[in-house]
Amino acid sequence: MHNKSHRFGLFITLFLLGIVFGGCDDAGSGGSGSVSLLRDEPVILDSTLAINVSDDRPDGITDTFFEASDRIYLWIFWVNVKGRHTVEVNWFSPQDDIDDPPFREDQETFASSTGDQITWFYIDAPSGSFPEGEWFVEIFLDGLFERSHVFDVRR
Repeated sequence: MHNKSHRFGLFITLFLLGIVFGGCDDAGSGGSGSVSLLRDEPVILDSTLAINVSDDRPDGITDTFFEASDRIYLWIFWVNVKGRHTVEVNWFSPQDDIDDPPFREDQETFASSTGDQITWFYIDAPSGSFPEGEWFVEIFLDGLFERSHVFDVRR
Protein backbone atom coordinates (compact mmCIF):
# COMPACT_ATOMS: atom_id res chain seq x y z
CA MET A 1 0.00 0.00 0.00
CA HIS A 2 2.84 2.32 0.87
CA ASN A 3 4.37 1.73 -2.60
CA LYS A 4 1.12 2.72 -4.38
CA SER A 5 0.76 5.94 -2.41
CA HIS A 6 4.43 6.73 -3.06
CA ARG A 7 3.88 6.33 -6.85
CA PHE A 8 0.73 8.42 -6.69
CA GLY A 9 2.59 11.16 -4.79
CA LEU A 10 5.40 11.04 -7.37
CA PHE A 11 2.84 11.30 -10.19
CA ILE A 12 1.16 14.34 -8.58
CA THR A 13 4.55 15.98 -8.00
CA LEU A 14 5.59 15.48 -11.63
CA PHE A 15 2.20 16.70 -12.83
CA LEU A 16 2.45 19.88 -10.77
CA LEU A 17 6.05 20.47 -11.89
CA GLY A 18 4.85 20.14 -15.50
CA ILE A 19 2.22 22.82 -14.91
CA VAL A 20 4.66 25.14 -13.17
CA PHE A 21 7.43 24.85 -15.76
CA GLY A 22 5.28 24.21 -18.83
CA GLY A 23 2.77 26.91 -18.08
CA CYS A 24 -0.96 26.72 -18.17
CA ASP A 25 -1.88 29.97 -19.85
CA ASP A 26 -4.38 30.50 -22.63
CA ALA A 27 -1.93 32.39 -24.84
CA GLY A 28 -2.17 31.35 -28.47
CA SER A 29 0.63 29.92 -30.45
CA GLY A 30 1.87 31.08 -33.79
CA GLY A 31 4.49 30.54 -36.38
CA SER A 32 5.84 31.63 -39.69
CA GLY A 33 7.51 30.30 -42.78
CA SER A 34 9.26 31.40 -45.92
CA VAL A 35 10.53 29.96 -49.15
CA SER A 36 12.82 31.21 -51.87
CA LEU A 37 11.35 31.08 -55.35
CA LEU A 38 13.40 29.48 -58.03
CA ARG A 39 14.70 31.97 -60.54
CA ASP A 40 12.16 32.50 -63.32
CA GLU A 41 9.57 30.22 -61.66
CA PRO A 42 6.04 30.91 -62.94
CA VAL A 43 4.01 32.79 -60.35
CA ILE A 44 0.75 34.66 -59.93
CA LEU A 45 1.56 38.32 -59.40
CA ASP A 46 -2.08 39.17 -58.72
CA SER A 47 -5.46 37.47 -58.91
CA THR A 48 -8.91 38.62 -57.93
CA LEU A 49 -12.59 37.96 -58.25
CA ALA A 50 -14.73 40.61 -59.93
CA ILE A 51 -18.17 41.34 -61.33
CA ASN A 52 -16.71 41.93 -64.81
CA VAL A 53 -13.52 42.13 -66.89
CA SER A 54 -13.23 45.26 -69.05
CA ASP A 55 -10.29 45.97 -71.34
CA ASP A 56 -8.43 42.99 -69.85
CA ARG A 57 -8.72 44.44 -66.31
CA PRO A 58 -10.92 43.36 -63.39
CA ASP A 59 -13.92 45.62 -62.88
CA GLY A 60 -15.79 45.64 -59.57
CA ILE A 61 -13.29 43.67 -57.48
CA THR A 62 -15.08 41.87 -54.67
CA ASP A 63 -15.35 38.63 -52.74
CA THR A 64 -19.10 39.02 -52.15
CA PHE A 65 -21.58 38.30 -54.92
CA PHE A 66 -25.35 37.93 -55.01
CA GLU A 67 -27.68 35.12 -56.07
CA ALA A 68 -28.98 37.37 -58.85
CA SER A 69 -25.49 37.96 -60.31
CA ASP A 70 -25.20 36.90 -63.95
CA ARG A 71 -21.51 35.96 -63.81
CA ILE A 72 -18.56 35.74 -61.47
CA TYR A 73 -15.11 36.43 -62.93
CA LEU A 74 -11.66 35.26 -61.84
CA TRP A 75 -8.82 37.46 -63.18
CA ILE A 76 -5.17 36.31 -62.99
CA PHE A 77 -1.92 38.16 -63.81
CA TRP A 78 0.97 35.75 -64.38
CA VAL A 79 4.71 36.50 -64.49
CA ASN A 80 7.62 34.27 -65.50
CA VAL A 81 5.41 32.22 -67.81
CA LYS A 82 7.46 32.40 -70.98
CA GLY A 83 6.51 29.58 -73.33
CA ARG A 84 3.45 27.36 -73.40
CA HIS A 85 1.40 26.78 -70.21
CA THR A 86 -2.02 25.47 -69.22
CA VAL A 87 -4.16 27.10 -66.54
CA GLU A 88 -6.94 25.09 -64.93
CA VAL A 89 -9.54 26.47 -62.53
CA ASN A 90 -12.00 24.46 -60.47
CA TRP A 91 -15.08 26.19 -59.04
CA PHE A 92 -16.74 24.64 -55.96
CA SER A 93 -20.29 25.41 -54.84
CA PRO A 94 -21.47 25.40 -51.22
CA GLN A 95 -23.79 22.57 -52.28
CA ASP A 96 -20.80 20.35 -53.15
CA ASP A 97 -19.46 17.82 -50.66
CA ILE A 98 -15.71 17.68 -50.14
CA ASP A 99 -15.43 14.57 -52.33
CA ASP A 100 -17.71 15.84 -55.11
CA PRO A 101 -16.28 16.92 -58.45
CA PRO A 102 -16.09 20.68 -59.01
CA PHE A 103 -19.21 22.66 -59.87
CA ARG A 104 -17.35 23.74 -63.01
CA GLU A 105 -13.88 23.11 -64.46
CA ASP A 106 -12.21 25.38 -67.01
CA GLN A 107 -8.90 25.17 -68.79
CA GLU A 108 -6.96 27.52 -71.04
CA THR A 109 -3.62 27.02 -72.77
CA PHE A 110 -1.54 30.04 -73.72
CA ALA A 111 1.89 30.79 -75.14
CA SER A 112 3.68 33.88 -73.84
CA SER A 113 6.71 35.35 -75.58
CA THR A 114 7.26 38.04 -72.91
CA GLY A 115 6.80 35.93 -69.77
CA ASP A 116 3.75 37.94 -68.65
CA GLN A 117 0.17 36.86 -69.26
CA ILE A 118 -3.33 37.80 -68.15
CA THR A 119 -6.00 35.12 -68.07
CA TRP A 120 -9.57 35.26 -66.84
CA PHE A 121 -12.36 32.80 -66.33
CA TYR A 122 -16.01 33.12 -65.41
CA ILE A 123 -19.00 31.09 -64.36
CA ASP A 124 -22.57 31.83 -65.34
CA ALA A 125 -25.40 31.59 -62.86
CA PRO A 126 -26.92 28.10 -62.99
CA SER A 127 -30.68 27.99 -63.64
CA GLY A 128 -31.00 31.73 -63.09
CA SER A 129 -29.25 32.14 -59.73
CA PHE A 130 -26.16 31.11 -57.81
CA PRO A 131 -26.61 28.94 -54.71
CA GLU A 132 -26.14 31.01 -51.57
CA GLY A 133 -23.14 30.30 -49.32
CA GLU A 134 -19.38 30.03 -49.31
CA TRP A 135 -17.81 29.14 -52.66
CA PHE A 136 -14.17 28.67 -53.59
CA VAL A 137 -12.10 28.43 -56.73
CA GLU A 138 -8.71 26.72 -57.13
CA ILE A 139 -6.06 27.77 -59.67
CA PHE A 140 -3.53 25.35 -61.18
CA LEU A 141 -0.71 25.98 -63.64
CA ASP A 142 0.57 23.00 -65.59
CA GLY A 143 -1.08 20.70 -63.05
CA LEU A 144 0.45 22.36 -59.97
CA PHE A 145 -1.70 24.15 -57.39
CA GLU A 146 -0.99 27.89 -57.33
CA ARG A 147 -3.73 29.64 -55.33
CA SER A 148 -7.36 29.58 -54.23
CA HIS A 149 -10.00 32.20 -53.50
CA VAL A 150 -12.94 31.91 -51.11
CA PHE A 151 -16.00 34.06 -51.84
CA ASP A 152 -19.57 34.43 -50.64
CA VAL A 153 -22.82 34.46 -52.55
CA ARG A 154 -25.65 36.19 -50.67
CA ARG A 155 -29.34 36.87 -51.23
